[in-house]
Amino acid sequence: MSDPQTPIEPTPQRGRYEPIRLGGAIRRSAVVIYALLAIGLAGLAVYMATLGQREITSMYVAAPAIGSLWFGLRVFMMLGSKP
Repeated sequence: MSDPQTPIEPTPQRGRYEPIRLGGAIRRSAVVIYALLAIGLAGLAVYMATLGQREITSMYVAAPAIGSLWFGLRVFMMLGSKP
């Protein structure tokens, strides 16, 4: 009496539009890099507005400030997402 062999089901593959799950170390390092970029760009914008004596509407101030806001938003999005 032999047991009938059950067919092995293939593992489901990731769908085309499913997000890639990042490992813990990769995710932490991405958060740190984005946070450093946000802080650095904010510092550059403040420097250009104060010591660089540029107007706030100047692209030397506005561009780093917008970049800082974008990277800061990415940090909060990554911290708020499920692991």
